[in-house]
Amino acid sequence: MKTFLLIIFFFAANNFLQSNNLPLQQNQDILVDSVIILGNNKTKSFVILREMTLRSGSVITDEAIDYDKKRIYSLQLFNSVEILKVETTIHKYNLLVVVTERWFLYPIPILGIKDRDWKKIYYGAGIVDINFRGRNEKIYAIGTLGYEPSLQLSYRNPQIDFWKDVFINTSFGYFENENKSLSLQNDAANFFQYHTSASLSIGKRFQTSHTAWMHFGYEVVKLSDYQPGRLLNAWGKDAFPIFSTGYNYDTRDLNDYTLFGSYINFSISKFGLFEKNINYWKYSFDYRRFIPLVPDVVLAFRSFGTFSSGGKLPSYKHVYFGYSERIRGHYKNIYEGENVLGSSAELRIVLLQPQYFNLDFMPMPEFSVWKFGIAAALFGDAGNVWYRKQPLAIGNFKKGYGAGLHFMLPYHFVFRAEYAINEIRKGEFIFDISAAF
Repeated sequence: MKTFLLIIFFFAANNFLQSNNLPLQQNQDILVDSVIILGNNKTKSFVILREMTLRSGSVITDEAIDYDKKRIYSLQLFNSVEILKVETTIHKYNLLVVVTERWFLYPIPILGIKDRDWKKIYYGAGIVDINFRGRNEKIYAIGTLGYEPSLQLSYRNPQIDFWKDVFINTSFGYFENENKSLSLQNDAANFFQYHTSASLSIGKRFQTSHTAWMHFGYEVVKLSDYQPGRLLNAWGKDAFPIFSTGYNYDTRDLNDYTLFGSYINFSISKFGLFEKNINYWKYSFDYRRFIPLVPDVVLAFRSFGTFSSGGKLPSYKHVYFGYSERIRGHYKNIYEGENVLGSSAELRIVLLQPQYFNLDFMPMPEFSVWKFGIAAALFGDAGNVWYRKQPLAIGNFKKGYGAGLHFMLPYHFVFRAEYAINEIRKGEFIFDISAAF
């Protein structure tokens, strides 16, 4: 497994240095005359056009058309996207972008389990508009009861200034979270953390792939049962501002099941300002690369990490494997620390390209187009969490590898059925909804 680790980290370094060119455009004879959008009854045309690399005067290739189709589909506003060529003059074509819109405004019944534990059931309701004013603005109002009750209100405008591509995101949240820290659990009943937060993010998108942003937030944390050591402040409440800045680079063709492109994210966050007890930093990165080897076979790679520095880190800001991030082969095991580093590699083999079926009998057209595709995958994961006082040791990395089937479903769901084996040859079945990365 040491060899495996060396291989996947070699891919990270090697691919980071390579350029991330969009699909090559080799045909120099066929140009775009104009782009015409059809089927967007509510969605503004500029929402679609800003995702396209093909513009008036661009060279048309099949690869570029396929790439733009997937970029538009990744908006998660449409059930299907087609781009057709219509010749207008010699060597010039109009591009007809034909979309079928999804259902945008709907109430959401919520029922689920957390941490894949059937004893942790939550339920609730919400209302969501994912295409407010037809401008791809998102409004969420969601409340849950049961395990870890919560209330979330958020609004995102991806383009408050069309010409300068400036976006904002605001949110308010209240969450009751059960303590996850293994170091604070003992024979007594576990305690809950009450988080109240508000935030504002503002950023700018450059061309189709680059985004830079700043984030300002404020968070208050209280406990159901305060005891010394469970918070940074001795008076039973942590309240602190949060300042973050970051950068994204994203050329992925599809967000739900990517088969081409790159994704890079860096962020730096400062917690607390002019406070003696709350004064620490967190640094995060996430790098993903998807390389087509031959038709329908893709090598996918991800490396990610979060590191901390400065003052003492509270337990509610620890990082874990076993919750949102998991190592296949150790899927149900929980590992805790202040820093985390992980890598995954997958060989994705598309057995059935996504097919679209028209179900004309459906009463609402937004649910009349269904998607279905299948891919097989071979994968390997490795990762480690550790405290700052501990050294980073390759020998402490948890590892797993295996194979599975991935089903690409409507509304951007991906169902995974996998079998993984860890370094002590213990196997486990994994069933999950969403791609591993």
